Amino acid sequence: MGKRNRTTTQDSVPAHPAPQNSKEIELEGGKKYTAVTEGLATVLFPKVTIKNDKSGKEVEVEGHVFYNPIQQFNRDMSVLAIKAFAEIFLEEKRAKKEGRLRRNKKKGNDNSNVKLEEEVETVKHEDKAKGGGNDNGDAELAEGEKTGQEDQPGPRPTLAVRTEDPMDIDNSAPTRVNTPPKFTILDALSATGLRALRYALEIPSATSITANDLDPSATTSITQNIDYNKSHSSTANPETLSPDAAMSKVHVSLANASHHMYATLSPVNPDPSVPIHLRGFVKKYEVIDLDPFGTAAPFFDAAVQAVSDGGLLCITCTDAGVWASTGYSEKAFALYGGITAKGEWSHEAGIRIILNAVAMSAARYGSWMEPLLSLSIDFYARVFVRIRRGPDMVKRMASTTMIVYNCDEGCGSWVLQKLGKIKEEKAKSGNGTFHKFGLSRAPTTGTNCKECGFPMHLAGPMWAGPLHSSEFITHLLSTLPPVVNATYATIPRITGMLQTALQESAVDSPFFFATTKLAKTLHCEAPPLAAFRGALKGLGYNVSRSHCKPTSIKTNAPWSVIWEVMRRWVKKKPIKEGGIGVKQAGYEILRIGRTEEAKDKGIELELTKEEEALAKLEVDFDEVLGMDVDKVSGIIRYQVNPTANWGPMARKKEGVLIKGEQPSAGVKEEMEGVPVGVKEEETGAGKNKRDGEEPKDVEEPVEKKVK
Repeated sequence: MGKRNRTTTQDSVPAHPAPQNSKEIELEGGKKYTAVTEGLATVLFPKVTIKNDKSGKEVEVEGHVFYNPIQQFNRDMSVLAIKAFAEIFLEEKRAKKEGRLRRNKKKGNDNSNVKLEEEVETVKHEDKAKGGGNDNGDAELAEGEKTGQEDQPGPRPTLAVRTEDPMDIDNSAPTRVNTPPKFTILDALSATGLRALRYALEIPSATSITANDLDPSATTSITQNIDYNKSHSSTANPETLSPDAAMSKVHVSLANASHHMYATLSPVNPDPSVPIHLRGFVKKYEVIDLDPFGTAAPFFDAAVQAVSDGGLLCITCTDAGVWASTGYSEKAFALYGGITAKGEWSHEAGIRIILNAVAMSAARYGSWMEPLLSLSIDFYARVFVRIRRGPDMVKRMASTTMIVYNCDEGCGSWVLQKLGKIKEEKAKSGNGTFHKFGLSRAPTTGTNCKECGFPMHLAGPMWAGPLHSSEFITHLLSTLPPVVNATYATIPRITGMLQTALQESAVDSPFFFATTKLAKTLHCEAPPLAAFRGALKGLGYNVSRSHCKPTSIKTNAPWSVIWEVMRRWVKKKPIKEGGIGVKQAGYEILRIGRTEEAKDKGIELELTKEEEALAKLEVDFDEVLGMDVDKVSGIIRYQVNPTANWGPMARKKEGVLIKGEQPSAGVKEEMEGVPVGVKEEETGAGKNKRDGEEPKDVEEPVEKKVK
């Protein structure tokens, strides 16, 4: 993702593009703001802010809008994915409750006290129902309670915790109201609360959204944005939900993100003198969104415990210089528990390392992970995974974890090694089957590459299962609004990326390769993508592209077949004689040395049994067979860098006014100005050299940013 200085019309690309949907406003009291609208929500940025200079004096400084329009794709995708997930989750929930009722009736135990969340529920105050239904049951901090924030200036919001304390129920004059099924969302690192506001306005099924941040100035900004959106925004269903009611669902929390999530495991009233059934516990969330600056790894353990059974985790990791690079493999292992890979597919390997870290965290607490959508987008990874309870699936963790032997210095091939073995066997009684777990045999390859003879390097452990759920992506695509949509400006790109992800989910291969890399290895002309895909399809293999790279090919064909197809291509397009040296990978793959030796002896080249079988393959570079049949006009599969200096932004440094920096509340992790995107040499396409300093996107996570 290099710099881009010109558009396709050769016009200069602005280094700091102004938000398209912004305007200047003046609120009561004469204070001026820049209002930026994204989706249905609006966030405010003060035109003038107060900051202490080096001498400690308060001075007025010009405020700046630190809103990154590039990240709208992330937020649009998140809103639409959570909305689609809500439909699936709530339908599963309804089916389970109906099934339980039917079983009770069959047993002759028609218990009218079994409460369906879709039915009526007793609440303690009528005005509570009219106020928008606060599912969180906000409990104010007790006077004198230590929060670690006593000395911090500004108003202190209530700690948003959701309780079911029977002591709170007033049995006198109960009111019966229709209560929707519980579907709560936590924006764990909320900053200005843009994500939380959009979730409330654009996801009607959400019953409560908690906007949490560690910075008091950020929570002040969130509260102000909530008040503004009550009267200056609209909702996805204005007939049934007013902006005021939608904003009443948003609850502000001032807390460390991990502490807030761990609170779901502790009773609200820890007093041992109170009976355990009266203490009340914080409810878990159906969706938790983690979008920190850099790595999200420190929050995994808390998140997998704070999400409900079958709930959704939405995770962003912007430290691609760590998980998609071999330049800082020791950092990747420390954060994610895996060694990164070098090659064209380094970003896809990085996604699998992140997924494995989440799966390992879940397994520690008796849960397992199901990836719904896992994407490498621009300069970050964004994954949507379900966390389910179940010891049987936890036992399969080793069999869904692998290490990779990677020929990164030679031909680029790889060999996989599962850490565990699982086998389905029949029960001794003859009724049913059971799973038997065992140890995998090792190693699955030698120290040198079978194809080219170069050394193999180790990567992993990493996730060996699928990256996506085809069922979820199909459902998500069916719920997308039209390509031209004012609320979701990135729909063309979302549609293109989802269609590509759906394609690659049908191919049983963990990684992809690029034909340009194959051609470079053999020093030959690169075959057209359609021709190469057609050749593999003609041999009966599945083929697709990867969402990570435009020139990618994913296939279940083994590397021996892939290189045989390339040898046939070289016969069609001969290379220059003597163009490949003895010490190059292509020399062994094209059997140049063996061929010359046989020619000198006046005999035919002697082939092994495997080579003879490969020589009998009928390879046809059929471009028609390999053409894309699902091309749709108006969608974007792969993003072109839209601005100069494009990438993740610099982090705020406390007490230092950086040029072009917003010194006010809720500073965004995605600030405009300083690119720290992953360079080509950091992804394995070039040399992996250190300059003695860690990249900026490797810094430890903080909880202050504008969403």
